[in-house]
Amino acid sequence: MKFGLQLYNFRKELTEDFRGTMKEIAKLGFEGVEFAMNYGQIPPDELAAFLKELKLECAGTMFKRDNLLNGSDPCYEYALKLNSPAVTISAMVDFVQEWQSIAEICRKIGDNAAARGTIFSYHNHWAEFVDVDGMTAMDRILAATDPKRVLMEPDVCWLIRGGVKPAEFLQKYAGRIRQIHMKDSRVPDNKDELTELGCGVIDLIGVCQAAGRIGAQWLIYEQDITSDPFRSAEISLKYMKQLR
Repeated sequence: MKFGLQLYNFRKELTEDFRGTMKEIAKLGFEGVEFAMNYGQIPPDELAAFLKELKLECAGTMFKRDNLLNGSDPCYEYALKLNSPAVTISAMVDFVQEWQSIAEICRKIGDNAAARGTIFSYHNHWAEFVDVDGMTAMDRILAATDPKRVLMEPDVCWLIRGGVKPAEFLQKYAGRIRQIHMKDSRVPDNKDELTELGCGVIDLIGVCQAAGRIGAQWLIYEQDITSDPFRSAEISLKYMKQLR
């Protein structure tokens, strides 16, 4: 498995200076980065060359839903040129009422991605794990979609907040998982209590072991809230290296 960094951690810095921030991120020592809808307004070929210059791989590409629903959108060109393991969206809706519409969106994007030579993955938060007639909405979405065209990018902290054990979820959907968001928290039920990896209460050792068993490709560090993203990334990567 490779260790990646979710660029959402650096959303402010990247908006202010994309290239400069990427150069500083490259010095941290992660093997790859996952893009979070900001591609620096750089054309795909040029961005791919920039990543190569920085000795970084692409650990994933997140886009807006409407972009991926358009099969001819340039977002797919980014995914292909960057050699992304998947194109990804997330959703925050009333899943009791809207799980079927989200499943249909996932089906359409899965078909578009396959037609363009890549693959789609869905990234969860916690709302997907609400009960819908005896099954979680997430389980229903995955049951209603093609496992070869709709993959899953689980966020382990949000799994726990949703009442799901990460290791069990990873095993259940082993064939649909390439990327895993590694996130730690002092209080999983509170989205404002996120912390550096190894500094919270999430069993990240168990997650890493489960990820190894299912053949996941990327463990991707994400910390939505931090006052110093560079320092937090250094602490988190040091912990991740201890998991190997």
